Amino acid sequence: MYAKLRTAALAASIVGGGVLAIALVSGLLYEQVQRARDHEHFPQIGRSVDIGGRMLNIYCSGAGQPAVIFARGAPWMFYNTPKAMFENGAPRPGYGWVWIQRELAKSTTACWYDRAGSGWSDLGPYPRDSASQARDLHALLQGAGVPPPYVLVAEASAVLDAHVYAGIYPADVAGLVFVNGVHPDLLIDTHPGIRRLARFRGFIGHSQDAMAQVFNQIGLYRLGLPNRPAPAPPPKGMTSSEWNTIWHLTQSSKARSALMQDIASWEQSTAEARTAGSLGDRPLIVLSAENTAVASDYPSVWMELQTDLARLSARGRNVVLNESNGDLIYQAPDAVVEAARQAIADVRHQPGGLR
Repeated sequence: MYAKLRTAALAASIVGGGVLAIALVSGLLYEQVQRARDHEHFPQIGRSVDIGGRMLNIYCSGAGQPAVIFARGAPWMFYNTPKAMFENGAPRPGYGWVWIQRELAKSTTACWYDRAGSGWSDLGPYPRDSASQARDLHALLQGAGVPPPYVLVAEASAVLDAHVYAGIYPADVAGLVFVNGVHPDLLIDTHPGIRRLARFRGFIGHSQDAMAQVFNQIGLYRLGLPNRPAPAPPPKGMTSSEWNTIWHLTQSSKARSALMQDIASWEQSTAEARTAGSLGDRPLIVLSAENTAVASDYPSVWMELQTDLARLSARGRNVVLNESNGDLIYQAPDAVVEAARQAIADVRHQPGGLR
């Protein structure tokens, strides 16, 4: 009897292993077919630059200095449930800056790029902390032939990356604009009411990142993506085609894998931002929406942290906008353009000219 049971168990294991292998191969093939379809329907905008075995995507236009560098982040920390974080909080594609870039390229060099795992850029290795993101950007700009000085225009979690970049490469950065920037203390548990936002990050680590990359390769993330069209109408200055591409890239399975990396690296990124130091007397403009999810629930905490971001520079100031969500680059693009122009003008007119 024991031998029969062992034989049956072995047979079941073999059958189960075969079924699993077929499922994995089918998933791999499905994902590859869908990626080829995506490439056909949403061809790359920009150019890929090798930064050491990985490719990052960048698109530049215009001419002049300082060069404006647009960085998009992940807004997951603005959502208060895991489901909302997963559906809406993935790193955004750099292409979302398209109209703002076109406006600023009229007077200087303007570049957007896709950080690792977003848009048309490859996923990066774990961890994807702010120092890693900063080193990626530095290698990308060097490889793309975009010389400093730079005005960094960053939003959401990319503000941590921009701050750390200025700490690692201070001679490169002449000015900054933060758009609904994430303060490193945003999810500190001691802030009243913020504990529920902080809990989720504790469940994501290296093992979850590895599993997320497997899910991305075998198509499981793609199967779970929300199947809804881009909300109408397109943001100001964008065509329906541009908006559909941005929406598709935002909802991609690769972006979900990058989201897991962003959450897993939160503690390290915020620690790096806290130790990056001040921004000296560089021009700094902090644009803040009054009505983000955090601001609506905890307005005093949100505005206190936004004001503190502006204090990073002796020439920093906070501009508060009456908008209803975190995507200011869509809802208030004129304000972003104006803030960047002011930073550029301040850099150009400072004593000694461009650094």
